[in-house]
Amino acid sequence: MNKKKIGIITFHSSHNCGSMLQAYALQTVLEKRYGAEVEIIDFSNKGSRNLYGLFDFRLKRSALKHNLLTIRHWKLVNQYRGDYINFKEKYLHTTERQFRNHKELESLDGKYDVIIAGGDQVWNVLCPDADDAYFLDFIHDSKKAAYSPSLGGNNLNEVVKDTQKYRRLLNEFDFISVREPNGKKWLDQLIGREVPIIADPTLLLSHEEWLQSFSIPQMDEKFIFNYAFFHNRPEANAAIQKISEKMGMPVYVLDSKSWAAYRLDKYGIKRYKMTGPIAFLTLMENAEWVLTQSFHGTLFSAMFHKNFWSYRAPSVNKPGDDRAIAILKQLGLADRYQVIDDLPNQNFTKTIDYANTDALISKLRSDAFSYLDKIMNSI
Repeated sequence: MNKKKIGIITFHSSHNCGSMLQAYALQTVLEKRYGAEVEIIDFSNKGSRNLYGLFDFRLKRSALKHNLLTIRHWKLVNQYRGDYINFKEKYLHTTERQFRNHKELESLDGKYDVIIAGGDQVWNVLCPDADDAYFLDFIHDSKKAAYSPSLGGNNLNEVVKDTQKYRRLLNEFDFISVREPNGKKWLDQLIGREVPIIADPTLLLSHEEWLQSFSIPQMDEKFIFNYAFFHNRPEANAAIQKISEKMGMPVYVLDSKSWAAYRLDKYGIKRYKMTGPIAFLTLMENAEWVLTQSFHGTLFSAMFHKNFWSYRAPSVNKPGDDRAIAILKQLGLADRYQVIDDLPNQNFTKTIDYANTDALISKLRSDAFSYLDKIMNSI
């Protein structure tokens, strides 16, 4: 019996731990649970190449700052990029060919039994590497499925001019799902049918399966892991420093570029020796406490039974962006969400009872597998 051929298109090349780990999880489940032949389509558009290349060639002030930072911290930046590139090359089963535009992607039409778009923010049309390719506009002869894509808190009905185009593209999917409740509400309105909420791919693997997938070293030191995307706010860094002093533990961050650029050492914050997904899992597994601004930081904290707080800066309040609070509500952990200014005053001695959360995770995982079963049984 021939193996079913599956193509995945997602943000697999992002220098972002959650993006790479969700791609790995979906790939692994399709291969091991369903015995499929899986390829992640190695697509990166111009926006992606500017974001994750050594240098940004856009004529923008942010690009100049990026380039100056790269030159100033050349060794750290090279290591930072290398850890992500090495993970991609070792663990992600990508196409031999790299694709840079729609014209090149059209050659894949009919190659796979089904192409899956997702997970991650592939339907966030306002992100710098957004592309209609993630709506599978280049596919006509293969089945189309969406696995837990996120809209990144952006309502397609309001932020795009040509809603008819996206209504048509979305209605061409044989199987469609979404990651967050707001995304579901917006897609239901746009395409006129019910779109199920399906768990992020990282939830498809258990804590034990994540540890078995990689060689995760044990760390003897007691520490706090701060997994955040923004380190440029002095008030937030000062709050993290207060927590470190209160707990009598050092704080580690993963982002060596930001650590250097914003002089986090001035706040007593330490840089872990590596970056990338395996370093993320190492810090997550070994941390006494986790502080995070990230969707995937929150999700892994819960899966790994960590004591954690999910936080945001007071100035960051986008009403439609329910990514952080939605996953916390799904896991029965809505009380773990705080504004960073209030975080040092929170109770860091009370541990989390994960009995109810584990039951909720089990249900989310079961629903996700049922959704994948429908896709795989259709081909």
